[in-house]
Amino acid sequence: MSTDPQLLAAEAQVQAARTRLFATLDAMQERLKPSHLAENAVEIAALGVASTARKGAEAVRSRPFAVAAIAGTVGLVFARGWIADMLRRRNETAPAADGLNKKTSAKPAKKGQPR
Repeated sequence: MSTDPQLLAAEAQVQAARTRLFATLDAMQERLKPSHLAENAVEIAALGVASTARKGAEAVRSRPFAVAAIAGTVGLVFARGWIADMLRRRNETAPAADGLNKKTSAKPAKKGQPR
């Protein structure tokens, strides 16, 4: 073992650097665990959704008529098939009931036979 003060100081610096490196590696391994990555992703997504919802609410408060017009338009687009069916049925005439079209003579039922 050498007693040179410069050599001892260099070895101490190497040991300190090695300790810092391993501490950094441990911290990186902890940060890169799948569970921590998933938690971070969920937190970031929740913040994004909350921010978007807040901006949407502000837009609705500032322009309520425009938002109502857009919502109505979207509703009409989604209901266009249903509305078209209603309009087509309104223009068609319903067929008359069978009892009104045919002339049948009322025959009295015979005894013992069902009507």
